[in-house]
Amino acid sequence: MASNMMEQFLTCIECKEYFDGDLHAPHVLPCLHTCCTQCLKSRISKDEVQCPECREKFEASNNDLSRFPVDNARKHIVDCYRIQKKNEEYLCDECGTSSVKERATTRCKECDEFLCEKCTDAHQRTKFTRRHQLISSEKLKNSPLEEFHNKQTCAVEGHEGQPFSFYCTSKGCARPVCSVCVVRSHQQNGGHEVRDINDVYVENKRLVEGQLLDVKHKKTSADEAIELIEDNIQNFYLKESAIDEEIEAQFSECIKILEKRKEELKEKLASVSQEKKKDLEGRLDHLTKQNGQLEQACKFTDDLLQYSNAAEFLVMKDQVLNRMAQLKNQPVDVFPPHASTDIKFQATNMGDDFVNFSQSMGGVSVATSMEFLPNTRVQVHDIVVGKEQSPLLITMNENHSRPLSEADLDIKVEILNGKNYRSQAVVLDKTRSQGCYKAVFTAPKPGEYRALVKIMGMLLEPEGYVFKAKRIDDIGSESSLAYLTATEKKEAKDAIDSDSQEIKYGANEIEKLNLQALATSRGKPLASSEFKTAVGEIICPDLNLDPLAAHPQNEVLENLKTMNNQKSRHRTPRNLSQAFQNFRGTIGNRSLGRTERYYFEVNVSFFIKRSLRQDLVFEIGLCRKSDVDKHYTIDNHAFSYVVCARKCHICQTICLQGWNNGQRFYHSPITENSPPGTSFKTTYGFLLDARQRQWVVVDAKNRRFILRFKNIDLNKPLWPVFGLYNPDLINSSLTVRSGKDISSILEVPFDY
Repeated sequence: MASNMMEQFLTCIECKEYFDGDLHAPHVLPCLHTCCTQCLKSRISKDEVQCPECREKFEASNNDLSRFPVDNARKHIVDCYRIQKKNEEYLCDECGTSSVKERATTRCKECDEFLCEKCTDAHQRTKFTRRHQLISSEKLKNSPLEEFHNKQTCAVEGHEGQPFSFYCTSKGCARPVCSVCVVRSHQQNGGHEVRDINDVYVENKRLVEGQLLDVKHKKTSADEAIELIEDNIQNFYLKESAIDEEIEAQFSECIKILEKRKEELKEKLASVSQEKKKDLEGRLDHLTKQNGQLEQACKFTDDLLQYSNAAEFLVMKDQVLNRMAQLKNQPVDVFPPHASTDIKFQATNMGDDFVNFSQSMGGVSVATSMEFLPNTRVQVHDIVVGKEQSPLLITMNENHSRPLSEADLDIKVEILNGKNYRSQAVVLDKTRSQGCYKAVFTAPKPGEYRALVKIMGMLLEPEGYVFKAKRIDDIGSESSLAYLTATEKKEAKDAIDSDSQEIKYGANEIEKLNLQALATSRGKPLASSEFKTAVGEIICPDLNLDPLAAHPQNEVLENLKTMNNQKSRHRTPRNLSQAFQNFRGTIGNRSLGRTERYYFEVNVSFFIKRSLRQDLVFEIGLCRKSDVDKHYTIDNHAFSYVVCARKCHICQTICLQGWNNGQRFYHSPITENSPPGTSFKTTYGFLLDARQRQWVVVDAKNRRFILRFKNIDLNKPLWPVFGLYNPDLINSSLTVRSGKDISSILEVPFDY
């Protein structure tokens, strides 16, 4: 199996010939399939070339193959494989036009040529090549791959033999250069920016690895969805046969009267089953194609990262990054049909009443609501105490987010108050008139409530949906409306005074009535007394999350305190020009000072949807602002101090870890295990003592010390940074608590 995979990697997907440096040079297409020069030229038609593997078409004007870069590393791997695994012999590359070429006995690493005995002697006598490194064919049989890579040198006239030691990153250049190039034609005052080639290699390799991780996560989701769809297709075949037998049994005693009805039901069964199978098979075909693209991208990139040297890697990195970005942004339908999706025969009106009810007996249906349960939308609204109102609106959606008006579903809503006392809400079926279900509830007291929603016995969101019940006087007070415009005041009071059973202001709107949030949202400077709260000698700054900097996969809510790793489908698209492109999170709205003691807390919660490997869940840290968006995470920077949670390969569960400068120095499990369905919720406290140059992390919920960072570098400001990862595998959220939200701080000694 491994040998076949290597053969596929080293041969053209069209002609199956081994790649070389001539007619069969390996050109990498934007889809990351590889085709040799000869086959690629033969496939050009009407200024387009079609990939022989996936059939994607790409522009190739004037037979120009330059936009399909050559993977130079592939030829060296071919040489290594054929000599060491296939035990093949090579002929001399330097025997000129001789019709009979001699067997090669050595290989010149600089010239990338195989040489016979005579050409070896000539090579060693020639002035320009006598210092070249020659390796015997026998030695090559046991040499590592590095010995097959040629030493890439500058081809500029007069620079021959100069190794590529630098990389010009300026626009229009973006290529390896030698030291002579740097001095003569790539000077900084000429607009060039030259860096050490290994630094550029490491930086771009880390970037590609981050993109590869995203694509691998997406492929994992696609694999799981394919497996579930295949299981459901098989289930439909099995159920179709079983229901056919059930129909026969039910109609055996009344066959004369119900024969016509029986045939109608069987036809309907076949029609429904065929429609569902056709739909699932269509999804399977589409997902299989996308999965193939993801698999090819991952395989090629893994091979590139493993087998290419710096110069070879950098030649390919733009092609790889373009493909990774394309695949990453390409939507993949990974919401699988639920395992309970079924066809049912409804054996109603049988027995003595079959004559009178023959036309209404039986039926065939498909539980589509369960199939698209992941797309169910729940809208949450705050309510007024003592009034029967609807805090929840439940809308069913199918996999393309189109609403489903399926009536008579078994939906139950349980309401928990602050003391976890439970009561049932009344669920009204409004699918015909409004396309949704309404949960109606009368709150006896003001406070925070949590609603647990079950659809056909399945819990929709383990953490529930939080809403508040408020007195009318609390919502309508003039102090709360102080910063509203005249129009906003009128709308708020109209909503409060309305006789309708639903208040017009939902959770987000009522939150706007808070004086502090309104002043901040209007851009008004806060007074110093409002800006921070002091507990003893410790400052609790008013810390918010920056919604503009948040990575596109994350969403900062309107209160500027909470960030989720799941984007709302119904939220207005935002401007991404200021958003982080690499780091999966956002930054605080201010840095922490360099002379005082500062404290804030973060509520963290997550729910594991799919199996984790060594996947990152969240990151909370202090970091210099200029370093935040350099990489996928911030744990590898010298001036970053990070607490994160990730699946640990040692403990096989979620562990809390402390990192600095790419080194882990703290490690402790926070869950007993981490199968799908695992949930976690806690509050961490973070105390920065700038005087002692220490950053302390505590468990604010259980009031205990966790870990300490010492010798914090405060020569430049440090910013609070927050990251959430892997939305395909985990639902996660974090909420910052600061300012007046902090009432007490765990005492931590600073003398050890």
